Amino acid sequence: MIKKNFSFFGRDKKSKGEKQIKMQIDLDKKLVFSLSKSRVPTLEQSKYIFRYLGRKERGVFVGLIFLLLLSLGFLTIKFYLNNTKIASDFGGEYVEGLVGEPQYINPILAQTNDVDMDLSKLIFSGLFKYNEQQELVPDLALKSEISEDKKTYTIILKEDIFWHDGKALSANDIVFTFLSIQDFSFKSPLYSSFRDIGIEKLDDKTIVFTLKNPYVPFLGTLTFGILPEHLWKNIPSQSANLAEYNIKPIGSGPFQFKSLTKDKNGSIKKYTLERNEKFYGQKPYLSKLIFKFYPEFTSAVDALHNQNIEGISFLPREFKDSFKGDRIKKYYLDLPQYTAFFFNQRNSSLLKSENIRLALSFGLDKLKLTESVLGQGGKTIYGPILSGQIGYTEDLKNNDFNLAKATELLDKEDFKLAEDGLRKKKEEVLKISITTVDNEDYLAVADFAKKNWEALGMQVEVKIVPASEIQRKVIEPRDYEILLFGTMAGVEPDPFPFWHSSQVADPGLNLALYANRKVDKLLEDARQTENPEEKAKKYIEFQNILLEDNPAIFLYSANYTYAVSEDVLGISIKRIGIPSNRFIGIENWHKETKRSWK
Repeated sequence: MIKKNFSFFGRDKKSKGEKQIKMQIDLDKKLVFSLSKSRVPTLEQSKYIFRYLGRKERGVFVGLIFLLLLSLGFLTIKFYLNNTKIASDFGGEYVEGLVGEPQYINPILAQTNDVDMDLSKLIFSGLFKYNEQQELVPDLALKSEISEDKKTYTIILKEDIFWHDGKALSANDIVFTFLSIQDFSFKSPLYSSFRDIGIEKLDDKTIVFTLKNPYVPFLGTLTFGILPEHLWKNIPSQSANLAEYNIKPIGSGPFQFKSLTKDKNGSIKKYTLERNEKFYGQKPYLSKLIFKFYPEFTSAVDALHNQNIEGISFLPREFKDSFKGDRIKKYYLDLPQYTAFFFNQRNSSLLKSENIRLALSFGLDKLKLTESVLGQGGKTIYGPILSGQIGYTEDLKNNDFNLAKATELLDKEDFKLAEDGLRKKKEEVLKISITTVDNEDYLAVADFAKKNWEALGMQVEVKIVPASEIQRKVIEPRDYEILLFGTMAGVEPDPFPFWHSSQVADPGLNLALYANRKVDKLLEDARQTENPEEKAKKYIEFQNILLEDNPAIFLYSANYTYAVSEDVLGISIKRIGIPSNRFIGIENWHKETKRSWK
């Protein structure tokens, strides 16, 4: 009984103590709430939170905070990615390999050298240019006006265009460039195309061109670069090809000359361009372009394999499979170019014979040649107007492979097979020579033709000329009997520069030295014809006459393969008029990227 009473009194005392503690806590709460009505701890109070949490409670609390931060981070990243996009950024450089060597980085001298054309395209600007859709758009020109009779073209220039040396570009530069072209001693390949065109400056921003006869695609001929008058005016035209500005040019294009490196023999091995920060158009993203020069494609392709360069101007067919699964991306570009054997009848008495020329045509298996050399990379052609161009037709005379016919024609010329297997007329051996550039495809074509023609009893010599020398040593002096070479038909086909008799001598481009009055008239009339159907009729008639005269053997039109590192982004060109047009849209090429808000 006493024990029970003791327990009762102890429990009563404990109950009173608990009540006092609870009352004290309530007083503390009231005191706290009297100081701050918010039930959320202040930052100062939060410092002490871990003093009042147990070990498990602290773990749960830290975990919740971590999950909260992780969720916030995820939502932030998701919001950023959903509301931004990858965009081009400035910086980086691109290194490309070219086969050949610069000679005239001058837009009015560079028309027959691919290396010169490539560099001129980047350094200089023309009145007009072609965009990535091959549409003609203004470049230096702001706008143009054409008279009703299609003989007067008024061009107004854009404002605030400067040369790389800081001088302002004006109408004086346009006039000077065209007068230089019209000066025969300047030796511009453009001479014959512009010699009869009048040019007049109305004011600092306005030029007027006057044509003797309408020429519908005239604006399309104004895409070549303009020269700075203040640098060239004191250089005698007859010495223009010796000027230092041909190698260290000043232009107005998106890139400007920075430096060059020569080897011990004086040959240029490396050429560096930098972004023109004062360019009037869209500034390029790439800060530098570096070009390295190689004597032939084999060494250039090796450099691409070894990563000494990031791209090559053209990838020949035999190397196309060597980059499978590699870091190199291949762009297959449509190019209006054809390859042919051009007969120079002035340098060979044998080629003056119509029967000899026909025998060469019948004795060459073009279909097998195209398949052997190009595979699926091109198609056999029978004339200078290509598929898709005005005047193209499949109904042309073609001298298909026919050994019996070729033999018959040679017999008619009294060239009989001798015991040594060669055809001879008395003591004269039927001997011909092929001259071509040091290019793998051309060498394969020359070798194929050599075997075909040797099977007829001809003695065939193949002369190989380096790409850097073909223009100066062969084309300019017309020093060849049969020239194996490629011709650019252009975005808007105009056979005039290649087949009109006025173009037979340098700087003209009539490589067959072909002359026919009817053809001249047809080409002149076609230039003045606006109606596509009428123009097509004239071009078809021109081709029929040309093939009847047989001044050349038209071989094939090949695709153009451009190989570039996958690190170079923004290349979207699909069709080009000439190889240098692969740089159309180069202002969008880039290596660096960033994210920008949509």
